Amino acid sequence: MCRTATTVAVLLLGVALAPRMAGASGFGGRGGGTESVTAGSWGATASVTSMVFTSNAFQTSVITNSGTVALSAESYSVTVSKPASGAPTIKVFQCSTAWVSNLCLGGPGTQVGGTLAANSTTTVTSSTALAASATLYLQVQPTAVTASTTVTLSPRVTSPTQLRASVKTNQ
Repeated sequence: MCRTATTVAVLLLGVALAPRMAGASGFGGRGGGTESVTAGSWGATASVTSMVFTSNAFQTSVITNSGTVALSAESYSVTVSKPASGAPTIKVFQCSTAWVSNLCLGGPGTQVGGTLAANSTTTVTSSTALAASATLYLQVQPTAVTASTTVTLSPRVTSPTQLRASVKTNQ
């Protein structure tokens, strides 16, 4: 009997001295820590990646953020072929809405990068933020085309520099 009473006393003492869990005690608490993205994807896709120019007519492509993470910038690798004759140049412009009569909301749009020469590959970068599933409209403008010239457009996203910073909230 003495052994049983001692065992019960030790167990009760252990329960009484055990630390209480904040969630079970009914008392509030504070926590700290860091946040990070543990899942998500990023990327951009173009509706048209290859354009053939036989005149100075403008052509367009729609860029879509194909990921689940917002972008703070997008880059494009632009390759201009070497035509059989002439020395055409290429400019890339962007607009947040669809191009109408070669204009962006009544203006020329915003140029992305500089003037690109024939027989070159150049990476140009837009600093326009692009939410997940959002679109951006590009217009490729050639000048001095005298022979068939091909322009290829390859969207690129450099992580983490072109990922949009997450919004942190206190709850």
